[in-house]
Amino acid sequence: MAFELDLDASRGIFFTEARQLLAEVESYVLQLEQNPNDTEVLNAAFRAAHTIKGSAGVFGLLVITHFVHDLETVLDRVRNSEIGFDANMSTLVLECRDHISELVDCIEAGGDAEQVSPDMATAQAGLTARLKAYLLHEEHPSSSKPVKIVETDSSRQTWHVSVRLGRSTLCDGFDPAPIFSYMETYGELQAVVPVLDALPSFADLDAESCYLGFELRFVTDKGQPGIEDAFEFLTEESKVRILAHNCTPEQWDALANALPEGAGRAAELLQEAGFPRPQEELLPEVIEATGNAVATASGKSRPTGKATPSSSFIRVPSDKLDALINLVGELVIANAGTVEQAKHLNHTAMLESTSAVAGLIEEIRDGALGLRMVQIGETFQRFQRVVRDTAMGLGKQIQLEISGEDTELDKSVVEKIGDPLMHLVRNALDHGLETPEERVAAGKPATGRLQLNAYHDSGHIVIEVNDDGRGLAREKILKKAIEKGIVSPEQVLSDAEVNMLIFAPGFSTADKVTDISGRGVGMDVVKRNIEALRGSVQVRSRTGQGCTFEIRLPLTLAIIDGFMIGVGGSVYVIPLSYVRECLELPVDALGTDDRMDIHYDLRGEFLPAVRLRKVFHPNAKRPKRENIIVVSFGGMKAGIVADQLHGESQTVIKPLGNLFEQNRAISGATIMGNGDVALIIDVPKLITEVSSISASLEQANA
Repeated sequence: MAFELDLDASRGIFFTEARQLLAEVESYVLQLEQNPNDTEVLNAAFRAAHTIKGSAGVFGLLVITHFVHDLETVLDRVRNSEIGFDANMSTLVLECRDHISELVDCIEAGGDAEQVSPDMATAQAGLTARLKAYLLHEEHPSSSKPVKIVETDSSRQTWHVSVRLGRSTLCDGFDPAPIFSYMETYGELQAVVPVLDALPSFADLDAESCYLGFELRFVTDKGQPGIEDAFEFLTEESKVRILAHNCTPEQWDALANALPEGAGRAAELLQEAGFPRPQEELLPEVIEATGNAVATASGKSRPTGKATPSSSFIRVPSDKLDALINLVGELVIANAGTVEQAKHLNHTAMLESTSAVAGLIEEIRDGALGLRMVQIGETFQRFQRVVRDTAMGLGKQIQLEISGEDTELDKSVVEKIGDPLMHLVRNALDHGLETPEERVAAGKPATGRLQLNAYHDSGHIVIEVNDDGRGLAREKILKKAIEKGIVSPEQVLSDAEVNMLIFAPGFSTADKVTDISGRGVGMDVVKRNIEALRGSVQVRSRTGQGCTFEIRLPLTLAIIDGFMIGVGGSVYVIPLSYVRECLELPVDALGTDDRMDIHYDLRGEFLPAVRLRKVFHPNAKRPKRENIIVVSFGGMKAGIVADQLHGESQTVIKPLGNLFEQNRAISGATIMGNGDVALIIDVPKLITEVSSISASLEQANA
């Protein structure tokens, strides 16, 4: 009985892993630029390239396999100290990495796996020629090193390969057939002898187990590494033994004795495969591989030196996580309805039960949201290459410093924050940081510093893009804003307000527009994209010392803890992470004044506040008692005056339509237990608005 595994169905895994490995190659190369003698990083880069080639070979993606082989060979020469790693080598490896990425994208989109378009073929030929140039001019290793047989492209040697597949090979989804197809791409299989000695009787046969073995006679010019490639992805139970035909009798005997069939039967199998016992003693060595041929046969190991159990991680499509979060959100809403019914019936036992269920749902919610939390480090690391390439193009010396890369936030936020961050980074590189000559003339180090930092603050994540460049030109910005009619000449603006002018649509102070960035060009898009994530951006600048962009984002866009308040007969929700305290206002605390903006003496502290009733229900009557909720954001404090306090609740955020786009006080909505809709207060925008009104009043009074 024969069956085939559908490798096409597993290609998606290859594309995902290939991109991860390419990202690792880029990171390793950038590290090697700083420390070319770091052998651990160099070995890791080689293994990443080697794994890409082996995986591509398994899936028959020859166009990738052939190209990566040359890159892998060059890296192997580097780690054997036969070629030096310099800036030119770094640039070439990065260009090869980019080309491989294009090949992966092309094949995933349905391109040919064996040949590429004329343009890509021309680019690949150029890169291959540059790789070959390193191989043609390589330095020969010192004669003092241990003698080792290494095959060159011009030599062909015959090898014998004994393969015994592990019992779980087929259960693990591995089809051994592509191994032979892959080997034939760079050599000749002169004999394939199947070994079925391990096959049990029919009564004892396990249909899901693999009992296959093979004896192979293989001729190749790639030598030992080329053979190891083909067997890299076998299960750990599998045994692969490789022996050159010009071996010694002792080595042949060692192979025969190591085979599970016994020396006598092994001799018959080797003879059948065209590998009789040699009569003369030569020098080649036996290589035995268990499971991963590269990991054990050649003695290479990962940088950590520890094997990660396969059960530690499981791949889950992101849309399944999104569906889970949606279901948890519906569960929260349904439970809120049950709580409302229990309160309405005033049933003690039911109230206790719903309270217990609510606690469990909260744990499920936190666990489900935790599944979507990812570290921002991967997003930060991609800027290593951006900074390197852009700095070289601009003739600048720039050092990128990253901190807080282990800070976690929702994957949906990570996916959408990349483009705004890219614009801010390129902006700093092009216009924020000076050239080495300008920096030295200003008394600064020739190398500029660009920092990316992330940390948690009050239920939010803060991302800072900081440079030690020239800073924002306040007078130039103000002059341009007046020319464009954004502000009037009579207006008196604080430094913070002037800095925020760069986010005005179409605003720019750049003398010329470059292909990298323009200070202000597109910054309105950056601000809009950040606000679409319910975030905010602030700018701090010191002339001649640098500039900092601070982005504040919510940890998740799905479910939050909220604090419910009543205003004018309606219910509103304040995200609990902003709330600091709640106070009942004395009847005479504000006198007869019923304005929207007020000021409150909070234990001797001046606190600007806003009456939500005047914002959303201007015609509603003033209640006998009012409450003030003290909220804070980004170091600023403000008060929200409400009619009633309803307490905490789990809040499932639902997006609002275009009708509410221009409302500066609302960020979303939620469905309450009784089916009514409650609007969610946008605290950052509200605080900014209140602070602006307060500052204007102070200036008017002055």
